[in-house]
Amino acid sequence: MALWTVAVLPAFGQVLRGQVTTPEGEVLPTVQVVLPDLQRGTITDDTGRYVLAGLPRGTHAVEFRFVGFRTERRTVTLGEAAVTLDVVLAPEPAELDEVLVTAEEQAEAMLRRSTHSVTVLDAETLEGLRGQTLGETLRELPGVTTLSTGPSIAKPVVRGLHSQRLVVLNAGVPQEGQQWGGEHAPEIDPFAPARIEVIRGAAGVEHGIGAIGGVIRLERPSLPASAPVRGRLLVNGFSNNRQGAGSLYLHGGPRAVPGLGWRLQTSLRKAGDARTPNHVVGNSAFEQFDAAVDVGYQRDRYRLKAYASHFGTELGLFRGAHIGNVDDLLRAIERGEPAVAYDFSYGIDAPKQTIAHDLLTLRGEVRLGSGDWLEAQYGLQRNRRAEFDAHCRFCDDPGAEPAFRLTLTTQSLDVKLRQRPRGGFLGVVGVSGMSQGNVNGETGYLIPNFRALTGGVFARETYVRGPLTLEAGARFDYRWMRAFPRERLSQGAFVERIHRFASLSSVLGAIWRFREAWSVAANLGTAWRPPGVNELYNFGVHHGTAQFETGNPGLDGERSYNADVTLRHLGERSRLEVSVFNNRMQDYIFLFPEDEPRVTIRGTFPAFRYAQTDAVLRGFDGSIGYDVAPFLTLSAVASVVRGRDREADDDLIFMPSDRLTLQSEIHLPDAGLFRENEMEIEALLVREQDRFPEGVDFADPPPGYTLLGFHYRTALQVGAVPVRLSLEVENLLNTSYRDYLSRFRYFIDDPGRSLTLRLQVPINGDERY
Repeated sequence: MALWTVAVLPAFGQVLRGQVTTPEGEVLPTVQVVLPDLQRGTITDDTGRYVLAGLPRGTHAVEFRFVGFRTERRTVTLGEAAVTLDVVLAPEPAELDEVLVTAEEQAEAMLRRSTHSVTVLDAETLEGLRGQTLGETLRELPGVTTLSTGPSIAKPVVRGLHSQRLVVLNAGVPQEGQQWGGEHAPEIDPFAPARIEVIRGAAGVEHGIGAIGGVIRLERPSLPASAPVRGRLLVNGFSNNRQGAGSLYLHGGPRAVPGLGWRLQTSLRKAGDARTPNHVVGNSAFEQFDAAVDVGYQRDRYRLKAYASHFGTELGLFRGAHIGNVDDLLRAIERGEPAVAYDFSYGIDAPKQTIAHDLLTLRGEVRLGSGDWLEAQYGLQRNRRAEFDAHCRFCDDPGAEPAFRLTLTTQSLDVKLRQRPRGGFLGVVGVSGMSQGNVNGETGYLIPNFRALTGGVFARETYVRGPLTLEAGARFDYRWMRAFPRERLSQGAFVERIHRFASLSSVLGAIWRFREAWSVAANLGTAWRPPGVNELYNFGVHHGTAQFETGNPGLDGERSYNADVTLRHLGERSRLEVSVFNNRMQDYIFLFPEDEPRVTIRGTFPAFRYAQTDAVLRGFDGSIGYDVAPFLTLSAVASVVRGRDREADDDLIFMPSDRLTLQSEIHLPDAGLFRENEMEIEALLVREQDRFPEGVDFADPPPGYTLLGFHYRTALQVGAVPVRLSLEVENLLNTSYRDYLSRFRYFIDDPGRSLTLRLQVPINGDERY
């Protein structure tokens, strides 16, 4: 699996390493090292060294690029042993044509020096996960789990935090969907990203309000320039819910306009009801259609890019979670399985959701005469959500009229100045602003209309001297919000309420490379977020989670004080990254179960109320890999989180269970038409959650479980077309289990065995994503 952290690169294949210096012998950090034919690359560290692992055998071209220096091109032949390639870059006079190094690449250089724990999924890894939701794609990473609501909704949880405590950057713009709900997953096309970065821990200095648990960055593929029309077709099939999914993209660049590139992409997903080992999960089918277009133009000193996308889905929600009265609710929990034996169907009935998310971004970058980069990005998003209840008060057809219809419109503008390296210093300063409004077209009552304005200013600087890297930064944000809730939540006239929040975020960190293959990073950071409109004013049934939620207008903003230490090792055959963290949360906001279910005219539902306390989340996560032989790699990923309510001196509810993933990856010899054969066997061990507040939930946490998985990948030549094929089996033994973070665990098991077949066919010789 081509999965790497800041210091951990792919764990299999051949290794290329070396050092880049000047003619005077000075080391050159942040030099780009690129293998163009493989679309792989990295950046040199503070000592000028680089390592690229997981490379195929054979002869490859390597390019070394750095602003102000002449690009060097070399050829290497990779065999059994690691290859060392040291390069000297000569200065290039300013009047000559310069290699284009964008602000994004400088940002990547800063990421490699981040004192945070970071994991990157590159295009090669993502191609083995295409068609899954964002939460499912990330769930095997260190420190990451998922909060699921039935088989079709999964949202990422990073070190015990999710939703408004994570910032999701989609094509450089913070994703502003309607996150107020456990079943409101990010509206992301699973085929769209070419690269995903997960930054764990408080990262609010550059990424703003809400980056308490971390940041998830989804990057689009780079655009071609002056290239013929090429593309790729991806087709997936999933056996459990009989899902068919596919994506087609085409890209190119007219030779008549050098520097101009474009890409078109469209994706489809259609699934029927999922199945547990013992029953069909009725009304869990979904449909999805996505489309996107990129257009970009670049020259030596500037780059312009426009991106527009549409995400649209309709999905059903398990009807058995919508109960008519208290006795039925208690019997359903005790029974633990559907009262009705559902037949498989592609039909979608109420309760259901329809969601549409449209995004437009405009981005410009220009390199100043000083060599610094100035970048600006504008984003426009519109999120439309309709939720249909299982019961209709004034109609015969519950699917005819939504119980809630919400439209959220967001505009954002970010301007940043990225400093070129100067005497060991590399930094960024910036300002950002956001305007947001929600229109409530509901027939019931849940989220009020509101208007919010947010502004921020920040600066972050990184200093490199020998084996030591230091990082410091600060940010100030202000948010103003005007909401129109009812006077007494459940009844009364609409009133105007004004909220103002302002606070600082900061970070101080260091990385020390105490040996060539070893480093340790420490980070102290603080981040914050104001309460969301749902936490302040929710009042009603959340249909996706089948629970009644009540807001608290008196909530204060959350403050996080985060400290973590990360040990990293990158050897010729071994890789290791382990992080220990302690996140103290002041005024932590959470949903607390009420003593009694709430009886409504729609039925009886578990009741939850937003509360606030001082809490601490601590634990560790990490990964380790070892190349036992050229054909065999063993690896493990572990995550442990402990949440504690400091005021009540009790455990926090809904914290992820301890988990350990064991993997073995075997490279098989070529066999006829089948080449690049790889087989992976995986075991996921999840411990029963035994740390929870007693007597406050409707059911105790479910038992722990173990799941086995199998993955086979190959490449074959069909005529003149190279085709990639993979077969994956999840829950190989068809084990019955329930995850503690499944919102439907009171009623049904999680899905059983599923076979996934993925096919990738290049168009016109395209060999990259």
